Amino acid sequence: MALVFVITLLLAFAPPAPAQRPQRPEWVQNGLVMASNMEALSFVRRRGGQAANYAELWQKEQSEDAILALKVQGVNTVLISLMKGAGIKAEADDIEAARKYVELAHRHGMKVGGYVGASIFFETMFDEEPDSVNWIQRDEEGRPLYYNPTQTFRYMANRNHPGYHDYVKRILKLGIGDLKLDFVHFDQMMWWRLPYVSQTELDQQMFRDFVHAKYPPGRMKERFGFTQMKRLRLPEFGLNSPITWSEVLNPAVQEMVQFRSFTLAERFREYDEYIHQLNPQAALQANPHLDPSANNALMYGIDVPQLLAHGDIITSEERNEPQYTADGRLVSRIRTYLAGRIMAKPILFWQQPATIVGRPAHHTLQSPQKLRLAEALAWCNNCVGLTAGMDVGNLRFPQDAQNYIDFYWKRNELLANAESAAEIAVLRSFPSVELNASQVLPPLVLFEQSLIQAQIPFDTIFDRHLNNLSRYKVLVLANQDALSDQQLETIRTYVSAGGSIIATDQTSMFNDWRQRRPQLGLSKVFQFDHVPSEIKRVQYGNGRAVFIPKVQPAMQPPAPQLYYVFRNEFWKLAKNHAEMVQAVRWALNGAPAVQITAPDSLAINFTEQKLQNRRILHLVNYRVTAPVLNVGIQFRVPAGKRLKQAVLETPDGGAPSKLTFTTANQIASLTVPKVTVYSLLAFEMEDRR
Repeated sequence: MALVFVITLLLAFAPPAPAQRPQRPEWVQNGLVMASNMEALSFVRRRGGQAANYAELWQKEQSEDAILALKVQGVNTVLISLMKGAGIKAEADDIEAARKYVELAHRHGMKVGGYVGASIFFETMFDEEPDSVNWIQRDEEGRPLYYNPTQTFRYMANRNHPGYHDYVKRILKLGIGDLKLDFVHFDQMMWWRLPYVSQTELDQQMFRDFVHAKYPPGRMKERFGFTQMKRLRLPEFGLNSPITWSEVLNPAVQEMVQFRSFTLAERFREYDEYIHQLNPQAALQANPHLDPSANNALMYGIDVPQLLAHGDIITSEERNEPQYTADGRLVSRIRTYLAGRIMAKPILFWQQPATIVGRPAHHTLQSPQKLRLAEALAWCNNCVGLTAGMDVGNLRFPQDAQNYIDFYWKRNELLANAESAAEIAVLRSFPSVELNASQVLPPLVLFEQSLIQAQIPFDTIFDRHLNNLSRYKVLVLANQDALSDQQLETIRTYVSAGGSIIATDQTSMFNDWRQRRPQLGLSKVFQFDHVPSEIKRVQYGNGRAVFIPKVQPAMQPPAPQLYYVFRNEFWKLAKNHAEMVQAVRWALNGAPAVQITAPDSLAINFTEQKLQNRRILHLVNYRVTAPVLNVGIQFRVPAGKRLKQAVLETPDGGAPSKLTFTTANQIASLTVPKVTVYSLLAFEMEDRR
């Protein structure tokens, strides 16, 4: 099967096209408030550490009363266990409990999903499925990769193995076809962290086939130096030796990163298509590692645009809890939400501590619940998140947080089917971010931070989105040092046609194999060959270009290393923050779509609903202890439109209010009197006659 897979899918390597299903499930688009206890009773017992009366408490949360209590709180979707990894026979009692739960939940109009783990409990599965001994990942020394040091009974499954792939299809058929689940959730949708790369003979053969499908003999020599590479293997790292390098220059390692990313996305695509065959209205959910301050494709095989081209719902367990710190850092999950939005996927975070009944929380959350919910209202693609575990007796929302859930459902028409109205795109290039993270992530994240705290809405885009630049006025290339020749031509064409770019640091100095060019790849646009010593602004064709020599961190970034995380304690605004903001204003070459006057603790998102002739400004105050007063707003009314009214709404108390405004030269000016935590300002328009 591995050889057939490669021949049919890898004849010419290219990222999969987005959203292959003809239509996403309607119920997902209508909004999500989810609760969860995805842990099987059998697993909790095997793991240990639960309360002595855990089984009794678990039975209560499976009851009809518990379902009704969740529904009253506004929950419409619940995630329970389908298959943790012990085997269908071994988990028969849990499966039967899931069947009964689905019947009860459906009776009350609730959607139910089933959790599928990524590990194999060898103590039971090896007997139940004897071939499963071959379904596991093994490191370069041939040892099984296990979940963690306290759960060594869980070997990590190899999603590429044909036997495991067929087994997963059996689980999906059981869940969607037999139990009538509405969605399936795949946990640990990732490969295990480098250097623990699975290196079975199947993996080696698939890797060789992957590389040979990309490179015919002439290109193989150009790529690796030799025409014949029949013995090419996945790189070894030496599990007991520290990795001392931070930039990925070895072609085999570069190809390994792409191989792991591609195969993970392909397995996800196959799950997506099979679920759709079983039930077109069933959904696919997954939990990958999405932290945008890390090089996740290198470490876990998670290339966000490839993976999120498939599936319907994504969860994330990254920290980065929203807060405004004493040293002026606005910490948020905005970047992750934006990655989901550009791929048309809702991203669900834990909004309350996730628990197993009778056991302490294993997702400790410190930030105010209202702020987490406000962030979801503003940036998520019509979702609120994982609001609670199923232990409703202990995890009811406080009233002020419950007000946010109620607001979400009452005013959902303002959130559903909304698209980004941002005029600025920030590129995250794969060979830049993933293969040189220690040099690329600090300037990239800090430029994004400047946009966030300067209240300038932007979209995150990836390599595939460069073919759709015409929707943006400005493209930001914050040390996107590795760009292909084709990408450079696309960017040059964009600027010549009237777009603007802002580049920093070493942008375009390398090609996509990370080979250094003799001069900047964008030298034709900038009209100089090398990084200048000062800011340069130039005209090129009908467009504009700005080069900022360096994003200057206010704090020394973490030391370079292969697995690099630019943690939020380093997100303090750059020393040249003002210069970057000024560059954006100049590059826009006119009035921005929306501009506000407020402290930098207030962040905004700007969306539009074209069919409703409406644009929506979301305002989130991250300094929750100090309301923001008298926020000045300037809204550029689109050509051919007239602003009818501006309606302010908030879950923080008070009825909706129509704000007075003045309009001059298509710019509407108004004032929002107060933003406590979250406010939504809807600009209702009509066509000019």
